[in-house]
Amino acid sequence: MVILGLSVGGAAVQAGEVTPDLRLETVVSGFVLPVAVRNAGDSRLFVVEQNGRIRVVSGGTVLATPFLDFTANAPATGFTGQSSASERGLLGLAFAPDYATSGLFYVNYTDGQGDTVIARYQVSGDPDVANPASAAIVLRIDQDFTNHNGGDLHFGPDGYLYIGMGDGGSSNDPCNRGQTLLTASLNNAGSCAVDAGFLGNGGQSESRALLGKLLRIDVSTAGSETERCGLATGSVGYSIPLDNPYAGTDGVCDEVFASGLRNPWRFSFDRLTGDIWIADVGQGAREEVDVLPAGQVGLNFGWRCREGFLATGLSGCGSPPPFTDPVLDYDRSFGQSITGGYRYRGPQQPLDGVYFFADFASGLHMAAIERSSGYQRVDWRDSGGNFSSFGEDQDGELYVLNYGAGSLQRLVTDTRFRGDFESESAF
Repeated sequence: MVILGLSVGGAAVQAGEVTPDLRLETVVSGFVLPVAVRNAGDSRLFVVEQNGRIRVVSGGTVLATPFLDFTANAPATGFTGQSSASERGLLGLAFAPDYATSGLFYVNYTDGQGDTVIARYQVSGDPDVANPASAAIVLRIDQDFTNHNGGDLHFGPDGYLYIGMGDGGSSNDPCNRGQTLLTASLNNAGSCAVDAGFLGNGGQSESRALLGKLLRIDVSTAGSETERCGLATGSVGYSIPLDNPYAGTDGVCDEVFASGLRNPWRFSFDRLTGDIWIADVGQGAREEVDVLPAGQVGLNFGWRCREGFLATGLSGCGSPPPFTDPVLDYDRSFGQSITGGYRYRGPQQPLDGVYFFADFASGLHMAAIERSSGYQRVDWRDSGGNFSSFGEDQDGELYVLNYGAGSLQRLVTDTRFRGDFESESAF
């Protein structure tokens, strides 16, 4: 693996402007299809494997017993293991803000029919092993196709659970999920129709209006709102924050917090500002990074009418609503599947405020650096690996997962990103 000379938007950076000593240091290997890494407020890290296991990393070692093994609990969850050829599987993990006392955590997975399930679990008497019998369904979302499942989930600084949902799959968002807010406007034709198996599992046909969206729910209480489109028969329930943009009786699912997303493959909170950084995978033209500033609600990031800063020319976009542009995008000649990262807020002060991300297809590692004119993309490393996710430890240090190699790596650097930096050409 070679550390590159740094560049911005493909243009070389002048020597001496940046010290190119960022590197990835392998912490531990041996994972199978890792897709997420989280901390539970202590020194351990939890690695989610797409095929259905959550592994514990403690003291630089992967514990032999999984924290949770969905393959052993399949009768209760409906989960089926997945291979690297599929976008389905166990995709996300979030520990409750009060995990230290409640022991509750939440997972995002696709069931045997390929539909999204958010479920709640609790740790057992052993802090390194969850109790599989504690499984409780929170919500279900019907998926139109096999890809673009999103899968990420996080608790925000407000204590609410945020869930990233892709547009349901295929190309060009044929069911127009990203731009459909009113449940009465759902496309019900052909492959866009709800499937009987989903309804048989207690799901609602209106749940398809949650696709292509960022959702926000309150899992601490079971509310009585009538427009909770993900609520399934027999679920433990949830309520809607009063300041969600569509809370109330308006024909829009109350869970929706933002719209116009294609496949938000990893989003994160800036632990200093509370801003949400979303990496949205492109289709044929651009990959993009979106930012939802803290305190703003109801933003529409444009898909399927826009891809990055570009108009797609697809039907139904003649009189579009106001769209929020990404803070940056890049051409697919640099990569074809963005992996969202984090804005660094750890102890390495020279990196403070830099957003680190990667591209799964090209193996390129990138950073977004804020300048007076906006954010600039810096390409700092080409590893050739498939990097599936980033994560923070309790101190804010950044980690990255190499999907193919099955390794967990840590970002290590003495690099100074200088505030007077200027590129040879703007991206």
